[in-house]
Amino acid sequence: MSNSLANSVADSLAALLPSAADADRPWLVWYAPGERVELTGRVLHMWQCKIAGLLMTEASSAAPAGPLVHLDLGVHWRTLTWCGGVWLVGGAAVFAAPDSAVDQVDVSVAFAPEGLHADAEVQVLVPREPLARRWPGALPPLVLDGVADVMPHPDSFTAGPFNGAAAAIVQYPGQAPDVPVQVSRDALAADPAGPRTGPARGRGAGARNVGSRAALVHAETAPEAVRGVLAAWRAGLTAVLVSPAADDELMRAAARQEGADPLAPQ
Repeated sequence: MSNSLANSVADSLAALLPSAADADRPWLVWYAPGERVELTGRVLHMWQCKIAGLLMTEASSAAPAGPLVHLDLGVHWRTLTWCGGVWLVGGAAVFAAPDSAVDQVDVSVAFAPEGLHADAEVQVLVPREPLARRWPGALPPLVLDGVADVMPHPDSFTAGPFNGAAAAIVQYPGQAPDVPVQVSRDALAADPAGPRTGPARGRGAGARNVGSRAALVHAETAPEAVRGVLAAWRAGLTAVLVSPAADDELMRAAARQEGADPLAPQ
């Protein structure tokens, strides 16, 4: 895959993300029961740039290091678009277990109103439907639409460079003591899959699979899914992200149709 963004941004994490020139084949394919969504690098780049534009406009009072953006989207293709937008503005994606006491964040993004962080300066609701043009129904007061309010922003965005030691992911494990764990931009780019904390199930940080064109990513949590997708991109492969709700039959169908294998470890 061509990452032209690497030529203009001295940032190892931003260099992993797709650019406007990456339209030759899918970068991300999402499978869920009754649903398949295919996104080229150009489309992903467009979403990430538009989201970055929204964050720059709405979270202007965030710290110079970039906004802390709480994402309650679970394992989903939209999680990747929001992470990309967050990283383009130098921010960190905040993930939390349901019982976590999350510190103050600048922006909160969720699929449902109850998933929003109550104290966030900016709140955004995102529809689940892949072709949705706006949030279905009336939005709560002062809450932004994660599609309709994103789309007017430009398809391009000039990023960074950023400090590689700055946080890219902040994760609240939901265990006592609930101390957040941070992963820096450089660390995430160098080894996206991170430490093995559970069954691999398609995750890995290693070399390109011989004969494969895609990597299967099946994760139970959003941080695992994000790391798995980045690991696939780092290996030059299309990431085939499968919903935790998928059964074994759908997993096999996704692997067969996309020519995907679990990413081989280094």
